[in-house]
Amino acid sequence: MPKKHRETTSSGTSVWERTSVTNLLRNRDSGRYYARWKIAGKQRWQVLNTDVFSVAKLRIIQESGKVQGLRGSRASVAAGAGTVGDLMRIYEERSKVNPDLKPASISGRLVALKKLRKTWPELESLKPAQVSHSAIMDWATRFKTHGTNYTPPGAKTALRGNSATSVNRAIDTLRRLMDIAVERGAVHSNPVLIKPTEGRLKKKVTQKRLILPSAADVHRVFAAMENNGARGGWGIEAADFCRFMAYTGARVAEVPKVTWACVDWDKKQVQVKGFKSETSERTVPLFPALDALLKKIIERRKRAAVYAVGGKPYLDSKDPIFRISEAQKSIDKACETTGVTRVTHHDFRHLFATVCIESGVDIPTVSRWLGHADGGALAMKTYGHLRQEHSAAQAVKVNFGTTAA
Repeated sequence: MPKKHRETTSSGTSVWERTSVTNLLRNRDSGRYYARWKIAGKQRWQVLNTDVFSVAKLRIIQESGKVQGLRGSRASVAAGAGTVGDLMRIYEERSKVNPDLKPASISGRLVALKKLRKTWPELESLKPAQVSHSAIMDWATRFKTHGTNYTPPGAKTALRGNSATSVNRAIDTLRRLMDIAVERGAVHSNPVLIKPTEGRLKKKVTQKRLILPSAADVHRVFAAMENNGARGGWGIEAADFCRFMAYTGARVAEVPKVTWACVDWDKKQVQVKGFKSETSERTVPLFPALDALLKKIIERRKRAAVYAVGGKPYLDSKDPIFRISEAQKSIDKACETTGVTRVTHHDFRHLFATVCIESGVDIPTVSRWLGHADGGALAMKTYGHLRQEHSAAQAVKVNFGTTAA
């Protein structure tokens, strides 16, 4: 049952009103219509996003077709007549309804499944028993070499190859599909788990050394962003958006979720509402530069409020601090203007970690500020060389005096 609704009304009657259409129910509280089915012994609910009965009847017909297809996939696999396409539909449904998966994890699974389909188009029509280990190795080699033929916006040619993360996630997706085939008795063992006699199935992950702009270059980029927006003011907003990432280590998708209520001026900390894991939601110290940035934004909002219609307050505790959700185009234009090597949103997160470590903050603490769930293992892997360089720089300051012979 949808989590947002109660089972009974205040009078004790059921909140769900049956209709003349099978599997179509109306919520008495909201007036909205929902579809309800039972698949493999479990209830599945689907909000139809309407309170108009005639519209709900049309939408449940579309949803019913999807459900019947899923039921047919399950039955086909159970009978041994199913295809890998049936396994894909089962896997997709399981991922969407899995309460243990975060939205970002579900999205990542669906993207990996899409890449698997695109790079191995014949796979869907194969029976699980036809997916051999050699065929898997051939597909993985093609994927590593040619990628998905994706052409980035503005580019003239498609990208060749794919990142190790992208390839390995697609391989993990295929492994999970074949696990379902084993579970349903379509095959006796998972061919993805067979150890290759030569080479390796997954793509080797190589740790890239971070190459970040200098502090002077970053300030030049921020200044150029502000000049780009001199007329409308959005350049200033974009520059401050990037400054916030550099002063907090927040991911670009996390910044729009930060409201003024997240700022605790008394405790001198800012709450960052993460989404990747349970530890992603964390607090970051209100560093002097961050404190000055937020106060500058408040003053800008106050000045803008002078021209506001109806005298609306310049900000509310529920308002997001920023009125944009990304700034990459503004960053790109500023980098082009200043001649600085292209910078991305995520580079500002790396910049935050780098400055903290070079300032003497230990890696486990920086890891907590970044919202990592591994106690510092990833941060050590990514930024460990910085600690070694910092240690070497500090070592020259140590003086034991004249040692005894």
